[in-house]
Amino acid sequence: IQDGNSIRLTFKAPEGTTERPSVLRYIIPKGFIALDGTSLTVTTVSDNERTFGVMLIAHTQTKINLGNKLVGDTVNVEVDMVGKYVEKSVVAAMGDLEDGGPSNLKTFVERTVEDILRRKGVA
Repeated sequence: IQDGNSIRLTFKAPEGTTERPSVLRYIIPKGFIALDGTSLTVTTVSDNERTFGVMLIAHTQTKINLGNKLVGDTVNVEVDMVGKYVEKSVVAAMGDLEDGGPSNLKTFVERTVEDILRRKGVA
């Protein structure tokens, strides 16, 4: 879509599979994404439609060929690593330890929830 001298592009992320999870969970508005090797800022994300958008300013359009892609063309997508690091850290912090015991964070959250429920007379 033309927007002044810029172009807005929208992409549809493929559905995730067990072998290849969807990259959409790592894409956020104002986050970074690399499309065909070009780092761009994400302008829109729709989880329901599995779409995300970027804008190519006039200068960028003269340096890359992404704006020349046709509907349905394949685009290489690389997501920002920070989201992956955060996910890995949270999973590790909330998950059980290798020895089968709960992690410190998981134990803290469980105790906090139990305390709140006890104070409210639920547990």
